[in-house]
Order: sequence, then C-alpha cells, then structure tokens
Amino acid sequence: MLMDYTVIADVSARIAMLFLKLPMLTGFSVQERAALTRDRDTAPLAGDLYIADVSVDAWAGHRAIPVVNDEIAQALRELLDEHPEFYEVLRGHTFARTFH
Repeated sequence: MLMDYTVIADVSARIAMLFLKLPMLTGFSVQERAALTRDRDTAPLAGDLYIADVSVDAWAGHRAIPVVNDEIAQALRELLDEHPEFYEVLRGHTFARTFH
C-alpha cells in the first residue's frame, strides 16, 4: 500500500504529541483481539484492533494504565477517522518513546 507522505507526517506528529501529552507513557502496541491473552492490559480501538502492552514509567503504587489506555485509544480512533487507510498499518505495530 502506497501512503501519501503528508498522511504519514500527520500520523507521526500525532503519535509524537501523544507521547508529549502522556509523559509517563513509554510504549504500547496495537494488536488483533485474537492475539491477546487475559494478562495483557487492553483497550478497544476499532474493529478487531486493541491497544495492548501499554508501558508507563510511574511511581510505586500508582497505576495509570486505564487512563493512559483511554487516551491512546481516543487519539488513535481520531487518527483512524481521518485516515482509515492506516487501519492495516497499525495492526501489530509497536510505538515506543525514544530516549537520547
């Protein structure tokens, strides 16, 4: 599938903004429901896609995952509303914060 560079740039910028908005977020993946096990934190995204494997850098005793899951799912749903062609691209993709 050939993607328009402006669409790729928009998606990349939005993912970067998601990491800026959620400074505790270190990474997440987008998986098919059938690939998920019960022990993986998930949030429904669209169709058979789910947010999974959310990783946060939080202090001891604080569990921010449900709120973070919701924020990620909302941001990706908005992306898919505007760029439905990214549905297949997101499947199985992992996003991670980079440290330099």
